[in-house]
Amino acid sequence: MQAKQNKMAQQSNNNPLGEISTIRDILMGEQMNEYNSRFKEMEAQMMKMQKDTKAFIKEMEDRQINALEQLRSDVFKRLDELEELLSQKSEELDEKIDDTTSSDRSRLGELLQELGQQLSGL
Repeated sequence: MQAKQNKMAQQSNNNPLGEISTIRDILMGEQMNEYNSRFKEMEAQMMKMQKDTKAFIKEMEDRQINALEQLRSDVFKRLDELEELLSQKSEELDEKIDDTTSSDRSRLGELLQELGQQLSGL
């Protein structure tokens, strides 16, 4: 104990701040160690939470990218189907128009023949 007091006396003569630091360590050393320990623990928890949050965000980004790619694929597929359907309907309409035009020409020809016969019979 005497050696410790001599050492403290030498430190106080050499460095007055060292004495204050020594007194603080004696009075609050255990609490400071506890605070430092708690701070490090909280810092580790915060780092883990930050890492987990980054991983979660990355996972959500990947899910969104996959969902958008799937949606894009579905839209293009549906557009291709609609284009094919439109093409089929267009062809069907063209055929109906051709049939109608041909039928109308044929009927017009028959009417003109009848008219010609009626006129000749007069």
